[in-house]
Amino acid sequence: MRRRTVQDIVPPKRRIGRRSIPTLQSEPEPQTESHGSGGTWEKPPRRSPKFGLWIIAFIALISLAFAISFLFSGATVTVFPKKQDVHIDGTAIAKKDALPDELSYEVMTIEHTGSGTVSSTGEEDMEEKASGRIVIYNEYNSANQRLIKNTRFETPEGLTYRIRSSVVVPGRTSDGGKIVPGSIEVTVYADEPGEKYNISLTDFTIPGFKGSPQFNKFYARSKTAMTGGLFGKRLTVDSTVLKNEQDRIHDEIKQQIQSDAQTQVPDGFYLFNSAIATEFESLPRVDHRDTVEVREKVVLYGILISKSEFARHIAVNTVAGFDGGDVRLTDTDNITVRFSDEERLWEQEEISLDIVGATTVIWNYDAEKLAGDLSGRSKDALTTVLSGYPSIERAEAVIRPFWKGSFPEDSAEVKIVEVTQ
Repeated sequence: MRRRTVQDIVPPKRRIGRRSIPTLQSEPEPQTESHGSGGTWEKPPRRSPKFGLWIIAFIALISLAFAISFLFSGATVTVFPKKQDVHIDGTAIAKKDALPDELSYEVMTIEHTGSGTVSSTGEEDMEEKASGRIVIYNEYNSANQRLIKNTRFETPEGLTYRIRSSVVVPGRTSDGGKIVPGSIEVTVYADEPGEKYNISLTDFTIPGFKGSPQFNKFYARSKTAMTGGLFGKRLTVDSTVLKNEQDRIHDEIKQQIQSDAQTQVPDGFYLFNSAIATEFESLPRVDHRDTVEVREKVVLYGILISKSEFARHIAVNTVAGFDGGDVRLTDTDNITVRFSDEERLWEQEEISLDIVGATTVIWNYDAEKLAGDLSGRSKDALTTVLSGYPSIERAEAVIRPFWKGSFPEDSAEVKIVEVTQ
């Protein structure tokens, strides 16, 4: 029997089917590198590009925050000034020529004219005196001068006009060594009726001073022309119709003039409603064919009181141990001020006023100086600086950016905010 060798043995053929084998995905094995003596080092996985973008964005955000903080750098100092709630019930005296520690007053004058037309009822013989406004000047001395009712004023042509009520002409003052005459504006009326007294602007002397030193130092000048003088016939108007029209004009002008008064109050002054008085004056009527133009003038006189002087007066009389500092009032809404009932209050040398109510006295300080004193100083110096401001109770400071420890060098960047509540 023949012996079979290895070459004679044929292995059976493997049949390969068509069944598909799913592909398995697996993470790549980490690569290693040899580092001598058989050690290996594993490479870290590669980072995503998005991670770098986040890093850049974060740095940009921080840079922007720093830029904005410098752009809006500065300091805000919140100041709480010294204050005290007070109640007052007393009387004060205000003077035209007050001393430095006294309460003074000034007079504000506003004029308005109005007109209306009414029907005529006929004609009548009429004698009417011309009138107009003049300004009286006192260049004689610093003392006030009272001119009595019916004081005469004479033109260079010899025409005479008179005032119908007494007036006080303020004394002269000095401004930089230059004499400034005291003055007052008044209405004068012709001595006689007639059209010859209807004249244009001119100068006047005061015959009553003739022969005295005052004659050349007291004088007057026209503010308006003299008009209305009549000697002859004039259209007539029913008295009731005339009176109703005059009242209507007065009411209309009075509302307007009082509204104007509040808007024309100078800064630093109070104009209390109880210190407003009005006077009415009928101007010469103008005749047309069968109608008459009725013309009326309203003059408002307002007593002005200095805000700082008024606040000081209240502080002196209500604050125990008042230090004499510069003060103001929060408001006067809860204060009632009543002035004396003297006739023509605005012409008096001194007037009394009753003051009743409650308010808050606040001590003033120089905000601009405070900002200047703080500029360039460390934040810790705030307490030291405030020691020089006795009118400030306390203050709080916020400096931007927050990591800065000192106020800006430029005082304009130090904002002062006041809290009085």
